[in-house]
Amino acid sequence: MTVPSAEAYVWRAGWLGRVAAAGWCVLFVELVERPSGGAFADPQPGAVFFAVWTSLVAGWLCCRVGLWRLTADRDGVHIRRMWTVTLLPWSRIERVELRRDGLLEFVGTRPAPLAGLFPPPWAGRLARRRGAGARAAQVLTEMARHVEVRPQVRAGRATTGPAFASRVVPLAAVLFIAAEFVHR
Repeated sequence: MTVPSAEAYVWRAGWLGRVAAAGWCVLFVELVERPSGGAFADPQPGAVFFAVWTSLVAGWLCCRVGLWRLTADRDGVHIRRMWTVTLLPWSRIERVELRRDGLLEFVGTRPAPLAGLFPPPWAGRLARRRGAGARAAQVLTEMARHVEVRPQVRAGRATTGPAFASRVVPLAAVLFIAAEFVHR
């Protein structure tokens, strides 16, 4: 069983996730095809909408891969989402399972959002070691089932972090402008 912690538990994207997110941004800027030379050169509403929309989707994907975070404190699990950081109380969690796609599924009384983005289980089998996602699922399941092993503190704003939207919109603007000027 896990020993209770004096601090909140935090799981987040590691260096591999951040490198993958940065690589995604570079690929997007290099490979995106803008109609008729770009949205600035062709101010038709459809072209501008397409350019803005694809930049927002690319920014969201980059943040989802490189900036995800889970924080477990005495109240429950804080899940970083697009618009808010969602608190999933311990009373709603029966167990946590690692899915085949690397996301954590919180099984409980009501449907809960999927969280995290760990390497999938098959990658751990290839590396012949137990993955971080399986360990996180086990620790969170123990915390959900046993009150005495939960962290003793409440996580602050600095620990839970802001929602993705605070980073997606500025990143999408950078991607939009970069893609326009690279393909001129």
